[in-house]
Formats: sequence, structure tokens, C-alpha cells
Amino acid sequence: MVTSVSKSTIIQDVWKNFYDRVKAKVTTVSITGSETITVQNYVSSFPDQLLDSKTNYPVLVVRTPNFSTEQFTLTRDNFIGTIDLEIYTNQGESADKFLSSILNAIETYKRDLRLVGIVEVELQDTESDNYERAGLRIHYRRATFNLSFKYTMTKSF
Repeated sequence: MVTSVSKSTIIQDVWKNFYDRVKAKVTTVSITGSETITVQNYVSSFPDQLLDSKTNYPVLVVRTPNFSTEQFTLTRDNFIGTIDLEIYTNQGESADKFLSSILNAIETYKRDLRLVGIVEVELQDTESDNYERAGLRIHYRRATFNLSFKYTMTKSF
């Protein structure tokens, strides 16, 4: 299900479209040994509280999109933006599989996004890392997507 996008609520609308898509399509992966890993939390920023148990992970983060503007035509402007989707897990294999699942969920959703005006959705890059947090090895993967939204310019006289 796509959410319509408005110039006046662009941040919330774009975020909701990406959030709803990954929450619906990126839920579980299977890793070696026939173990199924299920996302435990879908959030807009990494939680401030200490996640010190393996049962708190994976955490899927849909960051707030960032935008700038540029003129598109004489009467229309263009929001040019990026949005980051991140997965934090305690297994490297599941991190890679969740990242692939995220990429597929967005790639197969481009037509629906276009219907509400979110166009030119393309993968900009991915990033991988791991670190220690509360005695756990956390594996991090991030996908950054470019996007744009064309809208009627606000005129001033």
C-alpha cells in the first residue's frame, strides 16, 4: 500500500512509503543451519536505550529522508533526496541477507512509488561494518537510495 505524497508533508510521506514497504516485505531470513531470523524492531532511528541482548536484534532502521531542491521547469521544482535503510544484526550472514531483502523490496516497489510521485529511485550505495555493543558483535548494513519528487513551485511576487 502506498501513501500519497504532498509537497507540504514530503518528509513524512516519503518516510512512510519506505517504512511501510520494508516492514511488509523485510521480515525474516534463513541462515546456515536452517535458522530463521526475524526482525525484532522497525524504527526511525537507532534506539537510545542499550540493546544488550541478542534477542533485541535484528533492528531495521528507516532514517528520515534528506532533501534539497532544484528547478525542474519554469513552473515546477524538484525535491532531490536520499533515504537510508539500515539493518543491525548479531550475525554477519543475516546482515547480508537482510540487506539483499531490503534492496529487492525497494527495487520491486518502484512502480508503486512512481504512482505517488516518488521517481528516480536508485540505489546510491551500500555500506557494511561491525562493532562491539554491550558485549555483542553487531553487524551493520546500510543502503542509501536517491529519489526525487516534482511539485508545482510556490510563487512570490
